[in-house]
Amino acid sequence: EVDPRAGEDVEPNPSKRAEPRIPLGVLIEAGLLQPGTVLSDPSGRLHARVRADGTLTADNALGQHRGSIHQVGAAVQGAPACNGWTFWHFEQAGARLPIDHLRQQVRAGL
Repeated sequence: EVDPRAGEDVEPNPSKRAEPRIPLGVLIEAGLLQPGTVLSDPSGRLHARVRADGTLTADNALGQHRGSIHQVGAAVQGAPACNGWTFWHFEQAGARLPIDHLRQQVRAGL
């Protein structure tokens, strides 16, 4: 009297935290981002430049900032924390996409 279910109906979805960690440097090594690329926030008002070592630099009214995508994202906003993967965006074919889009491409290739 058991009603079988399709695999996708019963398999748990892995959490974001369970996915492989991909540093920004891997996107640079894969050629998906180039050193010197300017990233922006979703509105296009805040900007940061990608460095060859996988860090970002940014200058704004709050000062000069250098560090990880998360540290610089928080600093340019004056916020205590920031998810840099969803905050920073790049331009592709006239569209502004989060860098998380590139991270997902790398994960898909693993």
